[in-house]
Amino acid sequence: MIILAPAEQGPSLEARIRSFGLVPEPVTGGERLYWQGYSYFFDLSGGILADFEPEELEQITAQIGKPYGAYVSCESMDAARAFLGQVLRGFDGLLDTNHFEVLAACEFLDLLARHPRWDWRRTPSADLQQDGFMQGGRRHR
Repeated sequence: MIILAPAEQGPSLEARIRSFGLVPEPVTGGERLYWQGYSYFFDLSGGILADFEPEELEQITAQIGKPYGAYVSCESMDAARAFLGQVLRGFDGLLDTNHFEVLAACEFLDLLARHPRWDWRRTPSADLQQDGFMQGGRRHR
């Protein structure tokens, strides 16, 4: 997943993420976190933006201005839900689920609250229904 913030808010987002107690990962140059029984990997360099297509960056820039991106990888959907539920609270930015969706952080958190078992890898947000999930989904990047 990629957490996207306006560039001027990048340092604030980094500080928010680092407050969880990240440790350097010397082999990859990223950082690791072991939190609440889960394992995470982060790249806070902002270099993840190079993986976006130009039209994707244009759309993101239209929404939040020049972006800063923080890459987050975790071991499971439960780990992702736990971390994102904490770090995105009160955050005014976007989340790229890495599965063809870029959602406002508040919209993502609202979907998680309404659908606590939502697996965005398999079910796009547009397919969520009040009474359950429809099957579907696509892989991104």
